[in-house]
Amino acid sequence: MPRSCAVIIPVYNECRAIEDTVTRVQGLCAEVPGYDFEIICVNDGSSDGTGDILARLQGITVITHDVNRGYGAALRTGLDYCTQEWIFITDADGTYPLADLPKLLGCAKDKVDMVVGNRVGSGLSATPFHRLARWILRKMVHGLTGVMVPDLNSGMRVFRRTLYAEFRHLLPMGFSFTTTLTVASLYSGRKVHYEPINYERRIGKSNIKPVQDFLGFAMLIVRLASYFDPLRFFLPAAFALAGLGVLRAIRDVIVVNQFGALSVILMLTAFQVFVLGVIADVIVRRFQVPPPMPQQPDAPQLPGATVRVGTPAGETLTTPSAHG
Repeated sequence: MPRSCAVIIPVYNECRAIEDTVTRVQGLCAEVPGYDFEIICVNDGSSDGTGDILARLQGITVITHDVNRGYGAALRTGLDYCTQEWIFITDADGTYPLADLPKLLGCAKDKVDMVVGNRVGSGLSATPFHRLARWILRKMVHGLTGVMVPDLNSGMRVFRRTLYAEFRHLLPMGFSFTTTLTVASLYSGRKVHYEPINYERRIGKSNIKPVQDFLGFAMLIVRLASYFDPLRFFLPAAFALAGLGVLRAIRDVIVVNQFGALSVILMLTAFQVFVLGVIADVIVRRFQVPPPMPQQPDAPQLPGATVRVGTPAGETLTTPSAHG
């Protein structure tokens, strides 16, 4: 019995690349044995003619957001719509090597929950700032999860839909969707495999804001650490404050022969942070139960979206959302 796989492509103002991307994906899907594919393009409020291009492409499902809602929102819309066992996501801008789709699917075995394309090549920025930012984020994840992740936010990956169902309530609407999915999977002990892929320079203008996105990714990692394993985050902070308090107390005794107010404040703050971490850990262990995944309706019910379903005969059926 063949496996099922949905190919989800979030699209925003990609009129120069989307037709070629879809054509290449269709050709690859026809050549991969053992899988039944559905190609889902989520037009995230494009204003450059991308919607017109998608409208004339056959054999794909097109979901259209009325307004631009973000990369993560587009992926969530596609994932809420599909029912396949495996999900393949990629960008529409031509940067990812679509020819590696069979290779990634080949790594998606019984005990593997997600296969991530580890980006190498000319499309990966080599500026000192970007390299430093990637290193800092990777070290943060390594310190909090114990896993040195080679590529934290690659947008080309294959994963089980059950993984999305488990972490759906955590996944944001913006670019940090893939980072959240990666970190949440690692914290939960899921099997994540990394496969090298050649990353090309994108067609068109990038929507990434380096400084803003770096700060957002850093805060995201801290939030996820607090959510999954609070003690791993709070204990080092408590010990650091306690150490500073002890050092300050030793200095005060040597210099003025008494404990200063600052040393006492540091030690009390360390104790409070420790207690807060213990309480947070108890709450997480007691109440951390993900909400159930919504049941797939007979007809797509996607707020603010319109669905055009491609049929094998090349005809199309347009189904407006009940909320759109």
